[in-house]
Amino acid sequence: MKKYLQKFDIAGLILLIAAVIWYFVSNIWSAGNLALAITGGVLVLIGLTANYRQIIAALGKRSSKYAGNYVVSLVLVLVIVCGLNYVATRHVKRFDMTGSGRYSLASQTIQVLSNLDKEVQIMAFFPGGAHGPLREMLTEYSALSGRLRYEFVDPDKQNYLARQYEVSSYGAFRNPLTGADVRYGTVIVSLGDRQERIEKGPGDEIQEEDVTNAIIKVRRTETKKVYFLQGHGEKNPDNSDQAGYSLAKKALEAQGYVVEPVNIAERGMIPEDADVLVIAGFQNEPFPMEMEFIETFLDAGGGALFMMDPFPSPALSDFFLKWGVIVDNNIVLDVSGAGRLMGVSESMPLVLRYENHPITDRFSSMSFFPLTRSIRPADELPEDIDVLTLFYSNENSWGETDLGSSTAAFEPGKDLEGPLSLAVAVSNRTREAPDENPAPAARMVVTGTSNFAIDTYFPVQGNGNLFLNMISWLAQDEDLISIRPKPVDDRRVILSQGQMTLVRIFTLYLLPAAAAAIGIAVVMRRRRM
Repeated sequence: MKKYLQKFDIAGLILLIAAVIWYFVSNIWSAGNLALAITGGVLVLIGLTANYRQIIAALGKRSSKYAGNYVVSLVLVLVIVCGLNYVATRHVKRFDMTGSGRYSLASQTIQVLSNLDKEVQIMAFFPGGAHGPLREMLTEYSALSGRLRYEFVDPDKQNYLARQYEVSSYGAFRNPLTGADVRYGTVIVSLGDRQERIEKGPGDEIQEEDVTNAIIKVRRTETKKVYFLQGHGEKNPDNSDQAGYSLAKKALEAQGYVVEPVNIAERGMIPEDADVLVIAGFQNEPFPMEMEFIETFLDAGGGALFMMDPFPSPALSDFFLKWGVIVDNNIVLDVSGAGRLMGVSESMPLVLRYENHPITDRFSSMSFFPLTRSIRPADELPEDIDVLTLFYSNENSWGETDLGSSTAAFEPGKDLEGPLSLAVAVSNRTREAPDENPAPAARMVVTGTSNFAIDTYFPVQGNGNLFLNMISWLAQDEDLISIRPKPVDDRRVILSQGQMTLVRIFTLYLLPAAAAAIGIAVVMRRRRM
């Protein structure tokens, strides 16, 4: 009987291994694998008890001591490795070593993820339940926030989930140019009972901007409205021509804002649900009553973006002077030559440096301002009003006041010498509301041109980001102010047929031949020695 009991330890060890494998496959301790583990443990104890005399005798040998030291050392190494792996999984650190920063998230994404206070769930529906580029991106997201969870779902195998989330846009096709299999699908971003859907058709990749904007939208507890003033020749957000603001409207809607035009002269008021009022270039003088509406809107804590085109457009000097802002009647010319690098003329001042303000904080992209006048703080500011310059033109610039001349030259005492302020941010927190209680913060941004955010220039350099930052600050959405995600640059090397032939000859023939020649030379030399 004892002979059979001595074999129980081996049987118990096999059962324990089977229980562990069962757990890793099912990822749960069910009644079956738990019973298997308990049975295996009991059998191991019985076997060790039956063999204890042989075990004690074996431990007294010198070889057993060496083996014991080896086993202890091996166990310590395994414990250290497992401990490091556990710490690494809980505190993930990733480093982007690519030259273009391809795997680095935009600062806005990092800012949004760091401000998550509730768990965000991302479900990606793709054929086969996998999509490499998106998984790589979401891994970066989850590494930055413990409150973000993601899961890939195969809509064909888990069709109950596809029906639950009403997913129908997914599939795969073969790229006729590269021969690669391309997958596309649907991503659902959820926070509580709020959901945002990202759907891309064949050939369109889901970008970082899409995911970040979806997270921004589901975090919003209220919908903020941006109205574009109309009726005085202003730029129209519904106009998709080169001089329109359709790209600006699309970018604002991607951030979760509702964008609509408004004619306050016709309506008789600024809508009560307005959070930001955008004046994209007065071409005609507004009625005094309209300016009173705008003044009341600002006093109630609204935000207004005034983009004041150069003369002959109105300057509204009396209105802005009450807010500590001076609108100069000039055109800023930049003769530094920096604009030529971008293929722009002297009438498009290039901005490379920005002042310290939430709108321009961490902003490092270039921007340029076609046909702009200078906007600057007044020498004496009204009480309780702060006016700060956002950025200046180049030192080799000036404000040309002779707007009717066909030639331009700097005239001391008449023209303003650069660098010149091109935009200001105004804030006031202490004006008295009608009920004599402090009103919410009034915010205003004044720029010297509305052309910098038209469809022609919105996607170029930092112009679009700067416009979005202005709106975010005016809407008091400071957590959205940053550099938006940018599309991945195509850095592929395209070789001609001749170049490909040279590469093939070099790698398949010349390199192996050189290695063989060197080897033969080494062998012959050794034989002579």
